[in-house]
Amino acid sequence: MRSEKKTGAKSLLLPVLFVVLLVLTIILRQQAFGQDKETLGTTVSVKVTDIKVNAGGLNPGGLKVTVSYQGEDCRLHGVPANAHFVMENSVTYGTAVSAVLYRGKLYYDSASIYLWSDKLYYAALAGTFLVFILMFAKLKEKLQG
Repeated sequence: MRSEKKTGAKSLLLPVLFVVLLVLTIILRQQAFGQDKETLGTTVSVKVTDIKVNAGGLNPGGLKVTVSYQGEDCRLHGVPANAHFVMENSVTYGTAVSAVLYRGKLYYDSASIYLWSDKLYYAALAGTFLVFILMFAKLKEKLQG
């Protein structure tokens, strides 16, 4: 009798976990994308000193750009690969580009700033997807035999 109750509780674990993670994902998405990132940070002018193309990692094809800001070399975060032409021209002609200074780091634009709510949203989304895949695999196994 107890083993039947344990089995019933185990079979409900994944669906309940899925619903909880799904609700959490929806709430975190509203939090992450509801923020006005345009108001974050200060727009500053920087000069590009070095450009390297990322061959791997989380952002393949992205650019690793070093800029000069107030006499110091800093990394410019969040530069997409399609900004290569602008960055190259900035180095070639010595023109300044705009960047966003937020909490001591320089970002390409306000959209490239990742806050904790953004990171938590993506983690919850990945967890929800993983639980969904596990539920599907368990259902497939149950139907096959």
